[in-house]
Formats: sequence, structure tokens, C-alpha cells
Amino acid sequence: MLILPAAPGCYTEDEIGSPLAIELEGPPRGEVDEQVAVRYDAVGRSLQGIVFTWGDGAVDSLATAGAQSASGTMFHTYEAAGDFVVSARVEDSVEGVARAELTIGIQES
Repeated sequence: MLILPAAPGCYTEDEIGSPLAIELEGPPRGEVDEQVAVRYDAVGRSLQGIVFTWGDGAVDSLATAGAQSASGTMFHTYEAAGDFVVSARVEDSVEGVARAELTIGIQES
């Protein structure tokens, strides 16, 4: 097997994509039995998936199949009042793991 060096200007795995990061954005407050929308933006080199923990025992996951970016909106409905920490954990096969969180106060309607 003959292995040739990369020509100048060729990309290596280290140059593809962005450093791993995830951000969450959502409302500071919501009401019981109403959907809460949380926006996510993740970047990396080879994203494998994102796990969302809603703070009330519920967990959702999203496959990203090696993408370099993922963004969208996840929805959740709380059945009780309280302050809930929403967290997202993104895994990247090159960069490792990154986390983000936010707190949403849920009130009786």
C-alpha cells in the first residue's frame, strides 16, 4: 500500500467542522400543561447525537449521524409547577462531549 502525503491546502480531519459547542435558548417562564419550546444550536466535527433532559424525569434524544451542525426546536409539556433545569448533552466522535443548560420556571395556569 502506497501512502502519499497530503498536498498543501488539503483538509485534514482536524480542520473540518468547528470546535464542539451547544447552546440552548428558551423562555424563562411557562405554564403547566402548555408546550414550552427550547431552541438548540450545536456545532462540531462529527456530531453523533443530542440528549435533552427536561428536569422533570423526561428525556428525549436526537440522532445527528455525523453532522457538523444541528439546530432546531424541541418541545416539552410540564405537568407540575416548579423551576426545572433543562440540559442538553451533545456527543461528537472527534471532540468529545459538551453540555448546556437553562432554567425554566413553570407556573400554574
